[in-house]
Amino acid sequence: MGANLIQSLQEIRDFRASQGRRYPLWLILLLVIMGTISGCRSYYALEDFGARHYGTVSEKLGLTVTRLPSDTTFRRILQKLDFQALAQQFEQWVNSNFTPEPGEWIAIDGKSIRGTVTEHRTATKTLFL
Repeated sequence: MGANLIQSLQEIRDFRASQGRRYPLWLILLLVIMGTISGCRSYYALEDFGARHYGTVSEKLGLTVTRLPSDTTFRRILQKLDFQALAQQFEQWVNSNFTPEPGEWIAIDGKSIRGTVTEHRTATKTLFL
C-alpha cells in the first residue's frame, strides 16, 4: 500500500509565494478532487462544497482554519496549476493503492460525499470497487 492521497498531494510543488498563503495547496487540491467526484463543476460549487463539509473536513484532518477556500481561491489556484503534475501524482497514488485485475474497472460514486442525508438521518456510504 502506498502513501495516502494527502501525502501524494503534498508532493506537488506549491507555486505560490509564501506570503499570504491561507491554505496549504494539498488541501485545495483535495477539495477539488472530492468536489469534482461529487459533481461540482464550477468555482462556486467548490466553495459551496467546502462550506457544507467544513465541520467534517476540519475535524477529520485537524485543520485550524476557520473556513475553507472561496471560489476566487479555487479559481486562482486552478488557473495556475500544473495539471500535468497533478494528473501524474494522482495516477501514481491510484496505481500504488488500487490494482484491479485485467478487465476489471474501478467505479467511484460520490453520492455519500455530495450528501445522501435528509432530515438528519445517517448517510449510507456508496463506493463501488
